[in-house]
Amino acid sequence: MTPAAFQTTTPLSTSREELLAQVQAQPNFVYDLIIVGGGATGLGLALEASLRGLKVLLLEAQDFAKGTSSRSSKLVHGGVRYLAQGNIALVQEALHERSLLLNNAPHLAQALPFIMPSYQCLSTPFYGVGLKIYDMLAGRKGLGATQMASTTQTLKIASSLKSTGLKGGVVYWDGQFDDARLALALARTAQQKGATLLNYCAVEKLAASNNDATGATDSTHHTAWVKDQETGQSFQVQAKCLVNATGVWVDD
Repeated sequence: MTPAAFQTTTPLSTSREELLAQVQAQPNFVYDLIIVGGGATGLGLALEASLRGLKVLLLEAQDFAKGTSSRSSKLVHGGVRYLAQGNIALVQEALHERSLLLNNAPHLAQALPFIMPSYQCLSTPFYGVGLKIYDMLAGRKGLGATQMASTTQTLKIASSLKSTGLKGGVVYWDGQFDDARLALALARTAQQKGATLLNYCAVEKLAASNNDATGATDSTHHTAWVKDQETGQSFQVQAKCLVNATGVWVDD
């Protein structure tokens, strides 16, 4: 590919003040979708909805991905624990999603080897067979072959392991990612596709009411009362649909 084939794009403005002013300047505008919560779920939904042409407003009370999404295990796993539960369909779905993330964001996600130590004679073959099945389910999307390791090999790989009673280990592969950078990448891409994203805007109250601006039909619009955490000012926004993506804070 020649340098001429590359296209440069001017980054969109990420000035919070400008974005906030735009939203407040249109008090009667009805968004297709308001998303409360700027974590992985909310940001992913904002991107998906904006790609479908919807007018989206996302509101986050603090920093993007400050909650659960910044405290994750950092693993892009294919669902090993679901395999132990016998949920093959969920394992296949997780492996598919893992492959998509590794392919779409190689600068944020990469393959990572793990070793599972065994302190019982039957543990190594037991976990080894299970993880071989894991490899088989991944197929061409696999990241590396599962291998049995002797006691000496296991200690060489992970020297801090307790050596007393160690029978060996099993080496398998999964994925790892930078959750904070991925969240910002989702936010920037969603904005590029037309979504409006505001942080430090807390939703304090929600209500649904019959609000028909044209008088043509009865339609239920959702109203959100929002407080700007920087200035203390409050304002209202409306949408045809509202999604609460605040995770463990959903009741609040």
